[in-house]
Amino acid sequence: MITGLPTEAERLAKLTRYQANPILFQTECLDVRGEYVWPKMVEVAESVRDYEKTAVKAGHGVSKSYEAARLALWFLCCHYPSTVITTAPTHNQVEEILWREIRDSYSRRKIPLYVEPTKTKLDLGEKWFALGFSTRPDTITQEATRFHGYHNDHIMVIFDEAAGIAPEIWKAAQHLLTSGHTRWLAIGNPTADVGDFADCFNDRSGWNRITISVTDTPNFKAGREIIPGVSGRPYASEIERKYGADSNEYKIRVLGEIPAYTEGTFYGSRIAKMYQDGRISAYDVDETEQVYTFSDYGKQYTAIIWAQFIRNQIHMVDFYYDNEGLGVPGYVKLIKSKPYNYDDRWSHWGGPDLDPDSGSNRNSLGTGRLIIKEFDRLGLRMNIVQKHRVNDGIALVKNAFSRFRIDKTRCSELIDGIKKYRLRKNLKDSTEDKIVYFNDPVQDWTTHVADALRHLVIAYRFQLYKDGIVIGSTVPIPAFTGRVDKAVIWGRAPYRSRHSFKKRA
Repeated sequence: MITGLPTEAERLAKLTRYQANPILFQTECLDVRGEYVWPKMVEVAESVRDYEKTAVKAGHGVSKSYEAARLALWFLCCHYPSTVITTAPTHNQVEEILWREIRDSYSRRKIPLYVEPTKTKLDLGEKWFALGFSTRPDTITQEATRFHGYHNDHIMVIFDEAAGIAPEIWKAAQHLLTSGHTRWLAIGNPTADVGDFADCFNDRSGWNRITISVTDTPNFKAGREIIPGVSGRPYASEIERKYGADSNEYKIRVLGEIPAYTEGTFYGSRIAKMYQDGRISAYDVDETEQVYTFSDYGKQYTAIIWAQFIRNQIHMVDFYYDNEGLGVPGYVKLIKSKPYNYDDRWSHWGGPDLDPDSGSNRNSLGTGRLIIKEFDRLGLRMNIVQKHRVNDGIALVKNAFSRFRIDKTRCSELIDGIKKYRLRKNLKDSTEDKIVYFNDPVQDWTTHVADALRHLVIAYRFQLYKDGIVIGSTVPIPAFTGRVDKAVIWGRAPYRSRHSFKKRA
């Protein structure tokens, strides 16, 4: 132990009684004034005391980092030996927000601890310390590994601005909470409706959940400043005036509520509008109408949408997602097992990557044969959606949303994938107030779902016909002659690679 510290017996005699009362510790041993303690502050403190995992979604300026910092000091000082690990998405958020509060509060302490903290570390002795580090994109793997290296009798983990912390860090933190006396506090503005932080607020998450709204603060309730620096009515009114009371910004910054959609998603706002309009509901399959499949087939990941075109609407009536790589025989069996009204010639569509001449996914992983030939051999004719730029396809999907109707039960996973399809976040350049994105989507399971949807819209707009007219258009086109070349102009004729089309011509 470092010279000058109280002995363990002396420390326990003075501080053990505060284990049961973290607010009393903050007012008697730290810098918190009794008149500045308010109900939500007490609720968070008592939740950390009583529950292993506490998730707090909060509005802006409600002292969330202020209280998290003092809970970190409470846990460290009142539990020996103990380790407190804090993290946030950026180094600035770690050093200048949470740890600035830790340093300020510790500097005004009323207890005899003679060690001063660095900017992100407070080392009171062997196996008795607090440490903060960020999870920058270039260090995620390194920092996730570091989480595995901390073991102690008492461990506390604090995620500040938790919505921005990478999934790898969430997974790594779970390894610290496997035994002993452990506490995990995840706190921040709920800036996303998807991700690990949003998942904490599901009914079966296992987290004790707390919401702090600006309307909960003493300043808002009194209509004047009671606690310096805490948001009140002027802030709430300004956000309402600027964005509207029904806006995502008001929900996040004032009410501390999870938004209707996540900023940075391609289709999140449109899915929210579909819910609002009642276009995500129960849509039964019309047995008198043809059913189509639109897929993104991969060596391991595959998404398949079943759709019908009824009047000027696109009804998505069924969906399947596979991450096990069933292969062509498995997908043919699946499609044929559905009791739907297929057309043998034009019902089934795959992506341009199946093109035998230039597609990146043209060969079957298991057999080495052309995937489209495998579908033919097994009795299912597969058409190929015309090549297009991804960004052009995304724009077309956005324009088609007003025609979408989605069955909420059979297509629940489809809805989830569309909702979560998003731009890749630039964590390095993002701040709490401004999120920066790269131009490309996150490469995860949602990519395959979104690709299948894009294939649907491309075929609908340019390649599927009824009575000589593309069903997604009102412009008559020349009658299909029964034979096309790969150089076909968009909108002129259904497209299928000549390699498999000649067999049927």
